[in-house]
Amino acid sequence: MLEAMTMPRKAIHVRNLVEALPLFSWAMASRRGGRPRSGTQPQKHCRTCGTQISRYSRGQCRSCGYIGLKRNCPDDFLSVLHRLGSQGAAKHFNASLSTVTRWRREAGMALHERARRAKSGGLPKQRGVLCSGLLQRDVSLPGQAADFLRQFGAVHRCDATGKPNAKGQFWRRNFSVLSDEEIMSRAARLGWKAMEF
Repeated sequence: MLEAMTMPRKAIHVRNLVEALPLFSWAMASRRGGRPRSGTQPQKHCRTCGTQISRYSRGQCRSCGYIGLKRNCPDDFLSVLHRLGSQGAAKHFNASLSTVTRWRREAGMALHERARRAKSGGLPKQRGVLCSGLLQRDVSLPGQAADFLRQFGAVHRCDATGKPNAKGQFWRRNFSVLSDEEIMSRAARLGWKAMEF
């Protein structure tokens, strides 16, 4: 009202026409609490705790956004962990390994302590040629000769037909079946010297 009295009528009319134009309407409105000018951004706050957050966030801060997403540690977690191990516990509780690791931390397990699957006992199964008994140490003179010849190729005990047999009376070297005397003579030709025990 006071403004209208101090300004002439023509000036008021011109000002109203300028405010009506779309180009200048936002500039006039910003003085009265409309759209903010550049450089001043509206502050956004978390819906749950009220802390200031990024204006592009979805309404919650990072810590409040995780509240409903994390599963709590089950009551029987430690017994299942010691029985099945980490992989088995992850399958049992239908959780990821990172979740099982977090539960282990929450349960107070030390960093160096590893939860392993309980072993049923017994000896570990041997695999390969060692379990067949063919490479057991033979300290007899023909056995020493065979050990010497093994640096040049495969040598093992066999039967008369050349079939592998740990208690056989013959030796197989490359493609030939040899007796005890023949294998010692071949080793002697290549530089073997017998050692008596």
